[in-house]
Amino acid sequence: MTGTEVRDANLRGPSFRSEMRTVLHERLLDAAQEITVASSWSDVTMGRIAEIAGVSRQTVYNEVGSKPELADELVMRELARFLEVVRTQLVEHVDVVDGIRAACEGALTMAESNPLLRAVLASIHQHENDLVPLLTTESQAVIDTARATVVGVIQDKHPGLDLSQDHLDSAADAVVRLVLSHIMRPAVSSAEAADQIAWIAGKILPQS
Repeated sequence: MTGTEVRDANLRGPSFRSEMRTVLHERLLDAAQEITVASSWSDVTMGRIAEIAGVSRQTVYNEVGSKPELADELVMRELARFLEVVRTQLVEHVDVVDGIRAACEGALTMAESNPLLRAVLASIHQHENDLVPLLTTESQAVIDTARATVVGVIQDKHPGLDLSQDHLDSAADAVVRLVLSHIMRPAVSSAEAADQIAWIAGKILPQS
């Protein structure tokens, strides 16, 4: 097989098709976010996404499904970006409570300028807003994912931590809920909120 034939086979292969589908999927999510940030979630339609992404409306439906499913994907994709900040801070600090404090401040500071989150909070009183419940009344998926991330990083970074699995899960759950609560309704600065959460964490977690 010649070099050209190998290249053509690769372009037709499942790996290439999978990569192209991933690129398309991200482009559709980007388009939905663009509309939400520029206007509002209520203005997001499959037709407008298709127009921005340069594909057919049926392609959008095939890739993202319903609008509630699209909302879930947008929120979880943004959560993944926040959790990268959390991982970095938890890993970089020797003391577990110091790491939690830095992770909380990093996430809260990021939230202050996050375009999608700002758009969601600005539209909190919109009717039929699929995004807001994912951060409030239906936020369990967000909490579970964030908690699992925090627990996993702490266990890897501090394998000798003198704390049972149940207590670590409970501590991480409390921290995540406090951070989410502050994001949705901030009462103090990000630094102050992080200090408060770290103080609570310090009462539960042993010093590493």
